[in-house]
Amino acid sequence: MADTVSVTIPEGSDTSRTWRLTTDGAPLDLSGVTVTAVIKPSPAYEDDDAAAHTLTAGNGLTILDAAEGTVRLDIPTLVTDAPSTWWYKIIPTVSGETEPAIVGWITVTDV
Repeated sequence: MADTVSVTIPEGSDTSRTWRLTTDGAPLDLSGVTVTAVIKPSPAYEDDDAAAHTLTAGNGLTILDAAEGTVRLDIPTLVTDAPSTWWYKIIPTVSGETEPAIVGWITVTDV
């Protein structure tokens, strides 16, 4: 079951956020693990919809410390351009198993 973590970001921010992926309360070792993040207008949108933003290693997603399970997402400026709410999920692929580790809302607030 994925952890639910929601964040608030001010409108117009060029920002990133860091998350720690865990399994049973312990850090998920990301050594050799593929991690993808998807940010989309709502859970009703498909991950490959034109309105969705897919972040991968070297393209908006950085594994900061594999042993500690920490990743940084560079939030696309298209997401923070205006007050809005976006659904996101961070998905590790471990031993062929793909399941979201963290899901939640990104709320972009008016400044």
